[in-house]
Amino acid sequence: MRWWVMTHLRMKPFKEWLVAENAKRLGEGGVMLEPFYPADFLTSDADEVRHPFAKDDGRVSSDLSRFVFIKASREDINALVHAESKLGHRYTLLHYRDTDGSQAVVSDAMMKDFFDACLNYRGYFEIVPPMLGIEAQDRVQIKSGPFAGQQASVVSVRHTKSGIQLDLELELVSGLFNIKMSNVDKSQVAILNRSLVDAIRTDFIEYTQLHLLEILEHRVKGIDDEEVKRRDVAMLTRLYRYRNQPVENVAARIHFQSLMLICAHLCRYTADEQELTAQALASLDDINSRCPSKAATDTRAYLWIALYIVTRNPVYRESVKQYIRDFQPKSDRLRRFVQLIRTGKKL
Repeated sequence: MRWWVMTHLRMKPFKEWLVAENAKRLGEGGVMLEPFYPADFLTSDADEVRHPFAKDDGRVSSDLSRFVFIKASREDINALVHAESKLGHRYTLLHYRDTDGSQAVVSDAMMKDFFDACLNYRGYFEIVPPMLGIEAQDRVQIKSGPFAGQQASVVSVRHTKSGIQLDLELELVSGLFNIKMSNVDKSQVAILNRSLVDAIRTDFIEYTQLHLLEILEHRVKGIDDEEVKRRDVAMLTRLYRYRNQPVENVAARIHFQSLMLICAHLCRYTADEQELTAQALASLDDINSRCPSKAATDTRAYLWIALYIVTRNPVYRESVKQYIRDFQPKSDRLRRFVQLIRTGKKL
């Protein structure tokens, strides 16, 4: 497995296609290809600007919006290029080539440095489209149409092929009522302030918890909606990209390690799963050796949950169930994780 440097002139439809391809692979029990799009951090990909300088050998100018780094074996990357080329696109996925003509690849160590730069210093250079990441409960001002100038709360957000659709709740003289706005862009709506959901994003551990819970709950419920599956696959890829994020607090680091173990398992990254499992077992042994009598630790509970999901060893499930009975932790998210493994369903 290595990181291949690839280019595509129509990155937005390619991203959508790759998410669907990953969902298909997971559905067939295959391994998910891991992509990294530097444009998500360095520039806006909201506008599909046609690039006039593409060449057949995959060389383009240094416009990072056309680049994707994909972690895959040689066989998988060749299969991906072949499958994408059959779609009949004018510009298909191409290898970026070094000056000697060889296909460019990047080492894991170098990609880790790249991730760190993007994740830790993104505030210094990221350009975020105003509509990107709009969430339910955000407060907005309508800028066009019959309700121009009115403020509203976002009730729900739908991302469709034609754009973003918002359900808005307005407060007018006659009271509250809802309207729908389709194909919304920055010329129609301005975000006044973010909801609590967006504030949570500043803490990537809580952010990971919330989205992992949602994905796991979809699987336990057996939701078979293809759009939901595609969104879950895209979110898993995004969450796992944070795996090298530094965490100073020891307990929080172990907690985050357990969440990344669950991610690796759901993505079917076998080698990463084995490595993270070994780390989780070592962390559990370390906690037991240092404070065997101090059983009331959520950190230990999260390790048990992750290890049960990965190994299916009932000892871990019984341990966390006993922990909940004995100590009645206040964390609602922890209780939701426990409820998921109580079902015994393979995840």
